[in-house]
Amino acid sequence: MQVSVETTSGVERCLTIRIPKESIQPEIQKRLNSLARESKINGFRQGKIPMRVIEQRYGLKVREELFHELVETSLAKAVAQEQIRPVGESLFKLMSDIKTLENGLSYKATFEVYPTITTVHLDKLTVEKPVVNITEKDVDALLERLREQRKTWHEVDHSAITGDRLIIDFIGTINGKSFKNNTFKKIPIILGQNDFILQGFEEKLLGRKKGENCEFDLTFPKEHSNLEIAGHTIHFVVQISKIEESQLPEINENFIKSFGVANGLVETLRVEARHNMERELNYVTTRTVKQQILDSLLKENPLDEIPMSLVKEETERLVKNQSPEYQRDVAFFEKEAIRRIKVGILASELMRKYKITVKPEKVRQMIEKIAMAYEDSKAVIQEYFADKERLKEVEAIVLEDELVEWLLTKAKITEKPMDFYSAVT
Repeated sequence: MQVSVETTSGVERCLTIRIPKESIQPEIQKRLNSLARESKINGFRQGKIPMRVIEQRYGLKVREELFHELVETSLAKAVAQEQIRPVGESLFKLMSDIKTLENGLSYKATFEVYPTITTVHLDKLTVEKPVVNITEKDVDALLERLREQRKTWHEVDHSAITGDRLIIDFIGTINGKSFKNNTFKKIPIILGQNDFILQGFEEKLLGRKKGENCEFDLTFPKEHSNLEIAGHTIHFVVQISKIEESQLPEINENFIKSFGVANGLVETLRVEARHNMERELNYVTTRTVKQQILDSLLKENPLDEIPMSLVKEETERLVKNQSPEYQRDVAFFEKEAIRRIKVGILASELMRKYKITVKPEKVRQMIEKIAMAYEDSKAVIQEYFADKERLKEVEAIVLEDELVEWLLTKAKITEKPMDFYSAVT
């Protein structure tokens, strides 16, 4: 077998593989002889069938089968011989006559490969680690948020002001014409949150009264996700059916018990609130540091070319996991896919070079942590260890965490004092 390699780009290779007829013809003859002994054809005794008949009936099939076998085995040998790491499917170009293979087998296989990385630079990695001291004022703010979660609404007669909740019906038209989903009934809207449809909608309702109708125009941006109204001016007709104001609950025994604090004491609620804040802070800090160290790794080791087949596959996976309204923004997900693929390639090289491996005890610890959320945690643990795919997913997460810990030992870490809510938002 003769093999030649052509580098068509930084991440693409073209293999030309030639197998001489001297290596093929004996195998063809061997298979035809075997068929001549074993075949049963009307008009001939078994084992006495003329070779020309065997050739006519089975010759092409034998050559096609041998062709596919030779391509599979020769390509695998050539890839191993040339120490190439293919990515995705190969594009084949046949240069031989499959019907005869009289002159041997010649073909080209073009495919993407992982980029060659000679050195991964680690000497300039930097991380800015958030440092937070949770104060009593932070706990006070959390308790106020808990009160906000349990606030009640009561109908009022005054004109609408910021903070009020309005129940409205509205219709939108473009140049007097309706469009899909342009009519809504009994929609709640809290004035001042600026999260309803479009900036400016809520302001048009300030000072309005119950039972009042109002009309106004708003122009939607050209990049709006709804293509039917993107860039158009919508004429809205709004009817206000109810105006309500909120009332916050007192922090009393009943309120405290509603959050699972059995003794109903505010001191206990504050302790548990602080513990929850510490857990959230630890999670966010870990995630932030991880993001920074991986971004720093990519910054110090930019990869100009990566296999686009991997990018396509990762982009499709990211889009598939989104709700329909976000699936249109393929460019955004492709950008994230490129980043993930680049980080993954660098990570794989570091793991290979520095022999960073999965520690079984950490895999078990993570599975046990996941299982804690279920009533029958033992059964969940058993399921994970019995399912190779699920176990592989956990191992990948643990391995990435191991890499991040290792990278942090190489990085320059500076501390950045922050308040709690700035750190977790």
